[in-house]
Amino acid sequence: MIHIILFGPPGCGKGTQAKIISNKFGFIHLSTGMIFRDHMKKKTNLGKLASCYINKGILVPDAITTNMFYIEIQKYFNAKGIIYDGYPRTKNQIFSLEKILKKFCLGKINIIFYFFIQKNLIINRLLKRGKTSYRNDDTNIITVQRRIKEYEKETSLIWKNYKWKNNIIRLNASLSVEQISFFVEKKIINLL
Repeated sequence: MIHIILFGPPGCGKGTQAKIISNKFGFIHLSTGMIFRDHMKKKTNLGKLASCYINKGILVPDAITTNMFYIEIQKYFNAKGIIYDGYPRTKNQIFSLEKILKKFCLGKINIIFYFFIQKNLIINRLLKRGKTSYRNDDTNIITVQRRIKEYEKETSLIWKNYKWKNNIIRLNASLSVEQISFFVEKKIINLL
């Protein structure tokens, strides 16, 4: 099984690219954000818990995220590949993912696509997305700025480890959707 991580700040285009890759290669698109929002919509206990954090623009704690993820990944043991969109977001979540993959003999992390983009572009994208998607965490400038700060503080450096040096592929997230997907697809085809 192939494991592809899309990594970068909120609003950098991870979700868009995950959908494109998923459709093109038949991989599972696993988005912690989408799973949390689905639970929030259904008003499950997990949804109520997650909304306390998400609506404030702060990361859902590792224990909650990892438990939810652990349950979710077990649905896809027969998949050709999984695209992780918004997970892992902390070093502990990297360890948890590796442990889960090892426990169920699912392989290892193959590629980490690191989307980099200027902060002002992210803010504009998120506020624009908030108007069309009605996501609470995208409509308020203060929440958007807090999410970006959280990313910079908690998430941006989690792959800074010699171990991952050969897995990380940097890509300029301010390019067009088509340019990015063309670049990403070429790298994935090399794995197949």
